[in-house]
Amino acid sequence: MKLIRIEMTIKEFVLKNKYQLIILLCGILAIFVSFFYIGYSSELGSDATEFKQASEFLSSGSVVSPQILINRVLTSPLFLRASLLVDLFTKDIRVSFSIVNVLFYLMLIIAFYHLVLEIYKEEKVALISTLLVVFNYYVIDPGNAHLADMSGWFFLIISTYFAVKYFNTPNKKFYFLSILFSAIGVLFKEYGGLAIINLGLLIILSDFSWREKIKQVIVASLLFIIPLLGWHIFAYFKYHITYFDKFKYVEAISSAPGYQSKSLIIFIKILGWLFSVGWIAFLYGFWKEIEIKNKNRLKIVIACFPATMTFLIWPAITERLAVILLFWLALIAGFGLSKIRWYVLYPFLLTYIWFNCNIKILIAMINLPF
Repeated sequence: MKLIRIEMTIKEFVLKNKYQLIILLCGILAIFVSFFYIGYSSELGSDATEFKQASEFLSSGSVVSPQILINRVLTSPLFLRASLLVDLFTKDIRVSFSIVNVLFYLMLIIAFYHLVLEIYKEEKVALISTLLVVFNYYVIDPGNAHLADMSGWFFLIISTYFAVKYFNTPNKKFYFLSILFSAIGVLFKEYGGLAIINLGLLIILSDFSWREKIKQVIVASLLFIIPLLGWHIFAYFKYHITYFDKFKYVEAISSAPGYQSKSLIIFIKILGWLFSVGWIAFLYGFWKEIEIKNKNRLKIVIACFPATMTFLIWPAITERLAVILLFWLALIAGFGLSKIRWYVLYPFLLTYIWFNCNIKILIAMINLPF
């Protein structure tokens, strides 16, 4: 009898969570594709080398350069600490970075699924949108295995999820959870704190009185800024560094000869590769949103857009930085794809996956002259 009950419980669990299990299985598949097909390398790139040197500083006190302290210790202290914790077991910081990022990747795709589900209330939309993220090249790029981006993206999405929950269900616990995850996330990677913008805009677009809106935005801002400011003050007195030093450093190297400077053409090129054939689905989904005119959902979609464009503030511009926009694009694209017939949907998804898995080859073949 106990065995039958266990089998029934497992079956019920699988049926109840089948879409999340599909996403996790696809995520695991994407990890294998990333490592073995696209091509993982244990060699560290320039950014990853800085993370390695920063972790060595935190563990042994060895200082390579003041810039390392500014670029990594100041901006990603919790990612470095998490990696060092894993390193107690692996004894190889490169492996530790990879393990931390793989775990955050799996949490990211589940969090994104729940975010889409909270906005669209349809499992089909949530599944399709999430698959567009799961197999996007710039998310599963093996080079990201040694970087803190995945943790920042996770905290951005989970914080936004709680912000949307609060907008839909004015329960204060979601308000505080959104602030909490934003405050923690920004210490993993700057992206992690961007959801505080989403929370603020959702409050402004909510049905609260203006007095209540202003109060909640101010309280959220203070609760977010105080721990961040406290960390930066501590870092200034301990390491004599500030975030402005990092910004000026990046601005200086990004204006050096041979560096890809920001321009409209580069912006279009980067966004083209970022979402590839997914742009077709996005445009269709955007058209369907305008056609349906779900006011509550449109408020959420509009409120979540400004934070996705903050990557333009950064002196340099790359697809990796623009991934925060990808999440917003996938959200709407998944909605559009949910409205088409299965015999169009499946080939489209397969084309999207194939394109992203082979994007390095395609970039070399197409070799745009600008």
